[in-house]
Amino acid sequence: MLQAIWPGSLQARLALFCSLAILLVSLLLCGVGYLQDSARLRAQQQRHAEEVVARLADDIDERVRSRQVLLEQAAANLQPSADDIRLHGGEIIRQFHYLKGSFGSVVLYDADGSIVADYPALPGRVGLQLGDRAYFQQTRQTLRAGVSEPLRTRGNLNRSVVVFTAPILDSHGQFAGMLGGSLELFSPELFGELRGMRIGNSGYITLTSRQSQLLLLHPERARVLQPAPSGSDATLARALAGWDGSVLMAGKPGDASLRVYRNLHNVNWLLTGIYPQQEALAPLAAVASEYLVLLLLALLSAVPLAWWGTQRLLRPLTALQRKVRALPDGGGEAILVEGCHELQVLAATIAQVFHERRQIADTLAMREAMFSALNDTSPLGVFVCNADGVLSYGNKAALALAGMERGSAYWFGRSWLEAVHSSHYQQLAADWKRWSREPTGEFLQRFRLNHVRHEPLLVTLRCSRMPGAGAPRFLAVLEDISERDANQTCLAAERQRLQALLQTVGDAVILTNQHDEVLQMNAPACELLGVKLEQAHGRSMGLFVALSLPEHDQPVTLAQLAEQYHGQTVALNLLGRDMRLLPVLFSLSMVTAAGSMHGYKVCVLRDDSVRRRRDSGLRAESEHDALTGVLNRRGMLAMLGALLADDNARQQPHCVALLDLDHFRQFNDKGGPQAGDRLLQEVARILQRRLRTSDCVARLDADCFALLLYRCSSDTAARILNDIRHEVGQLRSGSDDGAQPLTASIGLSTVQGGDRLAQEVLQRAERRCRHAKQQGRDQLIASDR
Repeated sequence: MLQAIWPGSLQARLALFCSLAILLVSLLLCGVGYLQDSARLRAQQQRHAEEVVARLADDIDERVRSRQVLLEQAAANLQPSADDIRLHGGEIIRQFHYLKGSFGSVVLYDADGSIVADYPALPGRVGLQLGDRAYFQQTRQTLRAGVSEPLRTRGNLNRSVVVFTAPILDSHGQFAGMLGGSLELFSPELFGELRGMRIGNSGYITLTSRQSQLLLLHPERARVLQPAPSGSDATLARALAGWDGSVLMAGKPGDASLRVYRNLHNVNWLLTGIYPQQEALAPLAAVASEYLVLLLLALLSAVPLAWWGTQRLLRPLTALQRKVRALPDGGGEAILVEGCHELQVLAATIAQVFHERRQIADTLAMREAMFSALNDTSPLGVFVCNADGVLSYGNKAALALAGMERGSAYWFGRSWLEAVHSSHYQQLAADWKRWSREPTGEFLQRFRLNHVRHEPLLVTLRCSRMPGAGAPRFLAVLEDISERDANQTCLAAERQRLQALLQTVGDAVILTNQHDEVLQMNAPACELLGVKLEQAHGRSMGLFVALSLPEHDQPVTLAQLAEQYHGQTVALNLLGRDMRLLPVLFSLSMVTAAGSMHGYKVCVLRDDSVRRRRDSGLRAESEHDALTGVLNRRGMLAMLGALLADDNARQQPHCVALLDLDHFRQFNDKGGPQAGDRLLQEVARILQRRLRTSDCVARLDADCFALLLYRCSSDTAARILNDIRHEVGQLRSGSDDGAQPLTASIGLSTVQGGDRLAQEVLQRAERRCRHAKQQGRDQLIASDR
């Protein structure tokens, strides 16, 4: 019984198909899920390794950079001659005892590379000739600080060190010697806890010199200062050449690993993180077991679920069978379907197909009647003819266009060419005869019809062959374009008058449509933009015009100008196609009249270079001090106000100081105004020389100067200002005859997060400067007391 039902049962076949489909879908979903989880885990472990290596690289970079800056500042504070270094090296090196906390030792070299002093003193080091060392030669030739390759010391000092170097220049800017700070390769000050750093449980990091390709850091002590295997490792060689990234390195089973490479910015070293793949992908085993359990559950539930589902889905077929048999014309009962008994139920529905076919025929007839009604009321002329042009059908519009009021009885059976005006008849008849014999494509012509009661009408004719066997027939459509042609002629005349008017205007004038596409440009506009009208016509104006606000050089679009500056004249910068920045005055007007030109824009540009240069010169004169050449109070307030307005810049430390000269009035009274002016100019030169080029110096009044130090901590600013104070104290007037020495009282303030007004910051520095004067002058006060 089961064998007889199973092969012919649609339900059994559907249940089998659904069971297989459930299993395949489950397998596909589990496979996709496993692949997604695997990819997610790989990406997560790769991201983790990259973050660890990036943090370590930043840490090492910061350690190297801090020592470089510390050594550069120490060397910059010296200006001895080469002989001073050889004769007084011990006294000079003792000034840098504070560097001992950052370096293992500090060494002073003379101009020939001989060690003249060290701190702390190490027997056998003074007197060594290291002029042939690469780091000494590079520092002497470039006059720039650097970090040496790992090297072993000479003589009895058998150590592996790296040397930080900074050149020492004399008062003429010539190389006088070199200050070096050495660190042992394995000292905790350089690498610290990096030697024991791990990625996961078994991952580790290495450090390689890109120049010598020697390993500087490795968990295996024996491999330190050994060559890196860059010859057999193409990825490592690429990283040593400057590439940063991560890659999964294949290898023997158990040796595959994820490697992350980061090149350090402040020293020529490569940091590598190695994370074994076996450890990184260990959680995948648990994920795979979970998906296997899901597949087993899908296998056990697929067959009963599919059988129950198909049984419920096929119930409507029984009801459908009864309804179809109840139809009065149930001719489907005579159609037998062998095999699946469920298909026999569908046989009765064939009668419905015949019923639907009759409905379709009725619908087609109704649509044909509708087409005939629309064709008769259409303003376009439609007619049907044969290859000789003889009409077999024509609607009312076609008869009216050709003046065929005598009716279809007169024209049907005659050629439509008889209605063509004599001026076009011969050419049109020849073209029609040639095309109708071998019709390819569409027959499109423009000509005049010889209307019997009116002036000849200008029309267009579109004709194509109608499908079907037998003699060829053609469907033609006539359209009256007389009024359109007249309107186009008037429009062309108006366009010519507008173009002539534009050419007489001296300013650059550009007309665009609603989409900012160029329609017209006069000659000054073509010359200003460096483009011809033929090249710009129909293209967006933004392709040729780049406008920006001059205050912040912020680009601005035509839509923004139309919204914010409609009907106004605004000063802008124009970046032309030749990459020249030209100041212009820009005004924009929009057409608001009803019609197709509503929303058109008229842009007028005028060269504003002369006025802008004049205003810029007046502004520079108003913000600078005529005597010293530095900024005045207005210029300082403008620079400080711009800093406070920049939210991103205020996240970094900045300092403002006010310097007031002590006893300047006595110098001025004894030496005269000219001597006082020279003294003020010398003080201004000291301030400009001591500060960076990015910092600002301003003379607020007779003997008071303000300083703005960008991105500078208060400790660094205090050290720089104390050096300035000492140098000012060494100035002497030309008529110095026992008067009080010239000194400087300085008040220092930092830019705080709540500061909004530049005047408040200056007042805080002025208050601290007054405290310095009250406490005896020649002092630096950095806080309110």
